[in-house]
Formats: sequence, structure tokens, C-alpha cells
Amino acid sequence: MSNQELIAGNFCWIDFATSDPKAAKAFYQKVFNWQYTETPMPCGGTYTMISTADSGGVGGLFLMPDEMKNANVPPHISNYIEVKNVDESTTKARNLGATVKMEPFDVFDYGRMAVLLDPTGAAFSLWQSKPKDCEGTMASRETHGMFCWQELMTTNVDQAADFYKNLLGWEYSAMTMDENNYTLIKNRGEEIGGMMALPPGMKDIPPHWNAYFTVININETIAVVKDNGGNVMMGPQDIPDTGQFAVCNAPDGTAFCLFQYLGQQ
Repeated sequence: MSNQELIAGNFCWIDFATSDPKAAKAFYQKVFNWQYTETPMPCGGTYTMISTADSGGVGGLFLMPDEMKNANVPPHISNYIEVKNVDESTTKARNLGATVKMEPFDVFDYGRMAVLLDPTGAAFSLWQSKPKDCEGTMASRETHGMFCWQELMTTNVDQAADFYKNLLGWEYSAMTMDENNYTLIKNRGEEIGGMMALPPGMKDIPPHWNAYFTVININETIAVVKDNGGNVMMGPQDIPDTGQFAVCNAPDGTAFCLFQYLGQQ
């Protein structure tokens, strides 16, 4: 399968902040068959670049810094959205009600990024690729181990939808899942994710973005998750005419989702 081009408004990268990089890499390698390349960071430590078995780009993984641990931030996945100009988009986001947690800064020769909270409190990152990295760096969504869908769980879907529409030009359509309202996110006509209200049982969990990863066989992958210290919180569950999904926890507590496309096996 051919790699994806990086398109403004699409999710383009994920990374894992973990309390135990060695254990996390071993776990995800067994679950997704990922490959790793270690990159030294100027401030010390290592950033692990993640790719699929056929060398398509996925994201990164790093040891949580002390400031995260001291603030009781749990291990988590960050989701990045491609923009044409990260400085302009950060200013626009702030004017639309976002909180800027990290002002725009350069990341080696790869690109430029900023970290923000949307007006409902969900964290996300903006990313501006350098020209040489704008094509052929991401695996296809259908590749085993590639992120294929991002999902916002929030306290105010309407407020969040208006924010991202004004910031990124996203469009939306509505659907019903198990009697719950679900908002599909479209970027340039392509469905890239969804939004839904946090259910009552999750009232103590703050708004956040979930990441879904493609798997060829969801039942086999769930078995691997369980056999290697993870657990399954939900699923596998059918999405009519679409596929199956499950919600999991890694051994360090990181939440992630599995997705098997309909007919893929």
C-alpha cells in the first residue's frame, strides 16, 4: 500500500509519553509489529521513532519528563494535526479560545510544532512539516499498526466542533451509534475522525483525543494485548458496515484503540 501525503487539517503523527520506554516498546512491538529508530534529543534522553513493518512512518515514543510526572500526568498518546503555518495557526487557535501550553518551536530539521488545549480542555498538537518531509512519510491507514482514526471525547461537542471548524476548516456529519449521537469529522471531504460527548460513567475523565490503530485480525491482536500485560476495557464491538473496534490499556496505563476494517483479514 502506498504511503499517505501530509495534508493540512489531517492528523499526521502521534507520540507516546511513557513511564517505561523499554517495556512500552516491547509491548507495542508484539501488538503492532513496530520497528524503532532511536534519535538523541538535545536536552538529553532519546526519542524513539516508530514505523510499521514495511517502514511507513507512524510516530514516536519518549520517557515522560519529571515535570509531567510531578504534575501527575499519566502515560498518554498525543495527536498531531498538520497545518501550513504553525505560528499563524497557534495565534488563531488562541483567539478562538484555546490555551497554548507550548508556544511554537522547531523540532530539528523535521518541522515546527505547538501544544494546545482546545476550549473544552482536550490536548492536541499542531505540526508544520518542513518541505522535504511533506510527502511519503506516513503509512497507509489500512496498514497493520498505523493510526487510522482520531476521536474526541468532550464535555461540549458543539463548542469543540465550532473551534476546529474555524481553526482547520473541518466539516461534520451526524450519525447514531447505539442510540448515542456521534459526529463524523471530514477534512477536504475525507472522514478522518469523530467526536462524541463523554458518557456519564466517564464524568471524572477530562476531555481528550483517542487514537485508533489498524489491525488485520482484532481477536488475535486482543489476545496478544492480554498475553503481554495489557487489558481490554471494551470490545471487540461491531460498527455496522465499517468494521470492529476495541478499547485497550497498555501495561503502563496508556489507553489506545484497535480497529479492524470490514473484510480485512
